[in-house]
Amino acid sequence: MKKSLKHLVVLVDTNHHSMSDLARLVIWSLITGIPYVSFHDITGELKHNEEKLFLAIEKKKKGIPGCIKWSNKPDLNGYTYGMNANNVFINIFSYEDGRPQIVECVRQIAKGGVACEKKSNEFTTEEFGKVLTQLYNNIPDPDLVLYTGPHCSTYGLLPWQIRLTEFVQLSLDHSVDISSYIGALYKYNKCDQRFGK
Repeated sequence: MKKSLKHLVVLVDTNHHSMSDLARLVIWSLITGIPYVSFHDITGELKHNEEKLFLAIEKKKKGIPGCIKWSNKPDLNGYTYGMNANNVFINIFSYEDGRPQIVECVRQIAKGGVACEKKSNEFTTEEFGKVLTQLYNNIPDPDLVLYTGPHCSTYGLLPWQIRLTEFVQLSLDHSVDISSYIGALYKYNKCDQRFGK
């Protein structure tokens, strides 16, 4: 790929996507060298079943070099037999991590609960962005969002995080397979970002 893909977001609907589907996406991303994979949980069920996803990924990873890192879990086996291997960082987000997180961030700033540099009585967007970065652990903005089904929606992804993000449909029927995944990466690789020009 000539375009660097640092952060892949998958819009997850647990009514249509199995843990096995999601585990395959993580493994494919590990193999292709995508360092950050985030699942945006549309239904709110994935966050409650994170342990099942963890186990499904661990089962699919057997024998594949590389390390999978979770924000709140131990690393999966990263022993690579002396080979250079990829790492992938997994995050699970939901609606609560969007606008409600911003509200909580503002509350923490008002209470003085978050260390931040203020140059005046009002916050600049840069200052607020630094505070949000502290809360989101320096996760880069998404480069590509994959979705399934006939409708493309942001489902609460934060607007300033996705201002330069490509949305690519994986499938109409909510299926997840390697050919549609490779096709989506190919589409992303061919996209030109013109930044308003």
